[in-house]
Amino acid sequence: MAERRPNGDEKLITDLPLIKRYSRSNEAADWRFRDHVKHRLNMSNVQLDAIVQEVTDDVWSRIDCLSCGNCCKTLQITVDRPDVLRLAKRLGVSEKQFARDHVRTDRDGVTHLLSGPCRFLGDDNKCSVYEDRPQACRDFPYLREPDFRSRSISMIENAGTCPIVFNVLQILKRKLNPGKR
Repeated sequence: MAERRPNGDEKLITDLPLIKRYSRSNEAADWRFRDHVKHRLNMSNVQLDAIVQEVTDDVWSRIDCLSCGNCCKTLQITVDRPDVLRLAKRLGVSEKQFARDHVRTDRDGVTHLLSGPCRFLGDDNKCSVYEDRPQACRDFPYLREPDFRSRSISMIENAGTCPIVFNVLQILKRKLNPGKR
């Protein structure tokens, strides 16, 4: 899937249709990898998090999110009250007005921005409220959070959406589960 460059770096895949196709076809292997990491990998959480961070930093340094923007175009963005307050202030409207125009609450009580693409995403894939964006946007794709073992499901779920997640997952499978795919 990913080739090695002459200098040893992984060649990254950034074509979204290809990533989506590979994610679907790799799903069983991804779940086996998750099971391996969660139950059989003989490595402390601190060691595992350090490897995930190293791989994430490398991949992130080579993929420009502005060339993609797929997360902003396809994912539902969860917001909380501080997000709503911050965005309302940014837009110069009341909290109530912002909520009426931009937010909905699901039957389960989870509050989201109205469905995608995100109305704050520009044609250039730049966020028009970047400095005040929701916490969920700040944290995505959740690869820099501690305790990777407990969050590995979200990595599998996001692999078909985000080129960074997809490539980090593929590299981790090779590094942490050699011989298995």
